Amino acid sequence: MISQAPTDKQTTDQRKLKGQATRERLVIEAINLFGQKGYEGTNTRSLADAAQCNLGLITFHFGGKLGLYNVALTRVKNRLNEFLSPIINTLELNTNNDNVSKKELYKITIKSIDELSRSLLGMEQIAGHGLLLLRDLQDKTEDLNVSYKTVFLPLVSSLEKALDKASSHKDPLRSRLSAFMIVNASLEYLRNYPIFFPEAKAETLSTPKMPYVVGLLTNQLLGSYEDFSMWGSQNK
Repeated sequence: MISQAPTDKQTTDQRKLKGQATRERLVIEAINLFGQKGYEGTNTRSLADAAQCNLGLITFHFGGKLGLYNVALTRVKNRLNEFLSPIINTLELNTNNDNVSKKELYKITIKSIDELSRSLLGMEQIAGHGLLLLRDLQDKTEDLNVSYKTVFLPLVSSLEKALDKASSHKDPLRSRLSAFMIVNASLEYLRNYPIFFPEAKAETLSTPKMPYVVGLLTNQLLGSYEDFSMWGSQNK
């Protein structure tokens, strides 16, 4: 049986698939390398070597290193939004529900903060997404202001409204401060988590106790709650 030569369309399709695979490898390796070394510390040669492709393909697919960095960072932001959207929706839904009491809303908020901390830690399990996010915040890139407004500001705003309604005080600025500190504390927890150390073993990593830490913080900033001491003792 004589094998038929591939048609022009089949050849084009194969090249397209190969190009898409190469592009995907570059994005994955960019998330890892930019997260580990930062934008300035990563060169195009190391990116191409990691993706096992020709150096010129970075320019072909992304227009250069900056274009690749922006695509990698956008993927991380989109992934983060996937984690944060359900948390924000839960907070807003219960904050706007007049049938939810202050005490119930406080517990819902604390649970949402727990999910926040676990989501951020979960990002680090996905090809170093969390590390690139932190690196971008640390390096203060040109689009950092946009990153904060589009990714973290909705979360801070939702937390602020929930904590303001759940608290016993009448000062909204305290709720805003608390919301900001909670998000910052969650990021600090991610930054200092042992998973960033090469010698750390996955089986030695324990479940984070972020809710208790944040519970202490919000209790101090927003006022006392009757059930806090009992709740705190169960989460030590």
